[in-house]
Amino acid sequence: MVMVEQAVRLTDTCEECGGAREGWVVQLAKNDKLRWEIEWECPGTQVSHQWVWGPAPAHVRALLIERHGVECLKVVGEVQRKGVLLKVFREVFGTSISEAKEFGQNVTSSGYEGTRVEVDLLAKLLSDRGVEVEMGPGLCG
Repeated sequence: MVMVEQAVRLTDTCEECGGAREGWVVQLAKNDKLRWEIEWECPGTQVSHQWVWGPAPAHVRALLIERHGVECLKVVGEVQRKGVLLKVFREVFGTSISEAKEFGQNVTSSGYEGTRVEVDLLAKLLSDRGVEVEMGPGLCG
C-alpha cells in the first residue's frame, strides 16, 4: 500500500486560550481514496484533529497549491474508452457527470492541474485501467 501526502504548516492565535498555536493541513491518498486533515496544537487546549475522506475543500487545496504549486496530468495517445476518464474522476472527486466530462476533455488536451496528491492518485487509477498518462509540473497548457 503506497500513501502519498502533502502538508502545510500553519501558525496563528488560539481562539480559546489566546496563545500561539501550530497546525498542519494535510492531503493524502490512501487505499485509492483522497483524505484531508487539519490538526492544531496549543499549550492551552492541547490537540484538535479533524480528518475527512474525500476531496479537500477549496481553502485546503489553496493552501497546498500556494505552498507546493500544481502538478499536471495529461493523457498520452488515444483513449479507447472515454468512460474510464469520467468514472475515475467521479470516483475520486464525487463530481457530476458534466464536471467529469470537462475533466475528460481537459486531461486529453491541455491537461488537468491539481495538487500532487490528486494528480498522483488520478494517474495511478487511470494507469490501472489501461490509460497511459504523464504527470509533472509545467506539462499543462
